[in-house]
Amino acid sequence: MLNDILTFDIYRFFMIFSRLGAAMMMLPGFSGKMIPARVKILLALAMTLLLLPLAGGMYPPRPRDLGALLLMIGSEALIGIYIGTVTQVLMSALHVAGTFIGTQIGLTNAFSFDFVAEQQSATLTALLTNMALVAIFATDLHHLMIQAMFDSYGTFQPGQAMPLGDFTETLSHLMSESFGFAVKLSAPILAFGLFFYVALGLMSRLSPQIQVFFVALPLQLLGGLWMLMVAIPLMIFLFLRWFEAGLLPFIGGT
Repeated sequence: MLNDILTFDIYRFFMIFSRLGAAMMMLPGFSGKMIPARVKILLALAMTLLLLPLAGGMYPPRPRDLGALLLMIGSEALIGIYIGTVTQVLMSALHVAGTFIGTQIGLTNAFSFDFVAEQQSATLTALLTNMALVAIFATDLHHLMIQAMFDSYGTFQPGQAMPLGDFTETLSHLMSESFGFAVKLSAPILAFGLFFYVALGLMSRLSPQIQVFFVALPLQLLGGLWMLMVAIPLMIFLFLRWFEAGLLPFIGGT
């Protein structure tokens, strides 16, 4: 009897860890390479232990067939990867916005390490993503990511068929909305670049003998950075609202 209880607990513990561990590998801030792997594993194990009394009873009995057991593990991991992918798509709006802004300002070829993308990115992209990541943890929005993992058991119950079609449709709509939101975030800088290049073209027509690009390049850089300095607090505020609204459908099983 004791052996059956211990085996059943280990089975439930590993199932929960498969979902939470897969999500932790992709959540912004938790999946960074700067965080030691042991710390990430211990955090996932601690959250699994906390969730075991709440979600353990939702799992069906342990399958007798090894293939069915591996299929269930894969389903749990896929749900965790899906939740992590949603957060990454929400963060991708800043990558697109940073690319647009860098193109208008003239800093497209300036690169630095982006701790969110875990790779070399444009300097403005890395600036926006790092500021947004700090703001997420400062405003406790990372609690929503953790709560979304816990409440996913109300939306995606263990042992049921995976809604792969809904996964694909949701991610496609979210990517489309993320691109549109990135355009809105970078709208002030895009408007500045539009008027600047129109003025530059008119100046080139009025004074063909002047090398307007050599004269205008420092003005473009200074004007673009000034516009970014003015707009960046509102950009981060709007992004936090966007990030929160993107996670709310996964809270409470709604």
